[in-house]
Amino acid sequence: MTTPSISVVIPTYKRRHLLPEVLGAIGADRYAHEIIVIVDGWDDGSLEYIQDLALTDPRFRPIWQENSGEAVGRQKGATAATGDVVLFMDDDVVAGPDLARKHAEVHATADNLVVVGYMPTRRPAASDRTADSFTTTLYADEYERTCEGYRQHPDDVLRGLWAGNISLRREHALSIGHDPGYRLAFHEDQDFGLRCLRGGLRGVFDERLHSEHIHKRGRASFMRQAYESGSSRRFLEREHAEFGLSLDPTRDVPGVWKSLIKVGAGGGVGAPIRKLLDTVSVASSRVGLLGGATAADRLLRQIELRRGWEAPESVGVTR
Repeated sequence: MTTPSISVVIPTYKRRHLLPEVLGAIGADRYAHEIIVIVDGWDDGSLEYIQDLALTDPRFRPIWQENSGEAVGRQKGATAATGDVVLFMDDDVVAGPDLARKHAEVHATADNLVVVGYMPTRRPAASDRTADSFTTTLYADEYERTCEGYRQHPDDVLRGLWAGNISLRREHALSIGHDPGYRLAFHEDQDFGLRCLRGGLRGVFDERLHSEHIHKRGRASFMRQAYESGSSRRFLEREHAEFGLSLDPTRDVPGVWKSLIKVGAGGGVGAPIRKLLDTVSVASSRVGLLGGATAADRLLRQIELRRGWEAPESVGVTR
């Protein structure tokens, strides 16, 4: 089997400040046949920046869409692509050397693959830690646990897909596509992976396909996303019932903590518990006790996940 050509597709939203590093890294990979960047309806100079890049490197192809979300952007990019394989990257992921070529080499071994690369999170230096740093640390730890799951259970890669550095044949990207019937607030990656699995594709995790994730979330945004994540998990469990998923966020939590999380997510004393944890986190941060703030926020995030899980299905999904 010959080595296929690669079209890189990157939806972007409110990330103009990251584009020089992100596009510079993937642009340095001369194996990339084209680099299609979909600007998702945000006028921050991103479109103009990509248009300027295209003047000196015609591989860059900017596409504008009215704000429709990342999944729609990926589908639009795959439709516009001309390569054999589509490499989907997030707009906060920095490609390692020869990333496109390495993806192509894996696809040369089979034609039914979803190839998942490795993208460890860029962690803040000790001197740069702030009250919001816990969001990146927690995210990084969760990602590494997911990768360990890939290593131990290679056949389950698509059941818990974490995108941002993944590739598949263009015809498969188009046939699996974006489901127009709903728009998830969170976990669109996992939904796509399950639909790939339903379509007969096989997931492969390859750590040689290295990139780096630049993660930055404020505390308030991170907690809101936790709530949306819980609600979207419940929807996925129902939508893909044939896979027997168990996405309850408290599934692997020890008994005493599970009970506390459930109480904190409920009514009655739930609201005062959440308020107390928020107060502890803020007060600890103010006096420099970032460890105490992180511990409180870890628990508060678990509670928000559970609250979202128990919320009506419509919270995490737009139909």
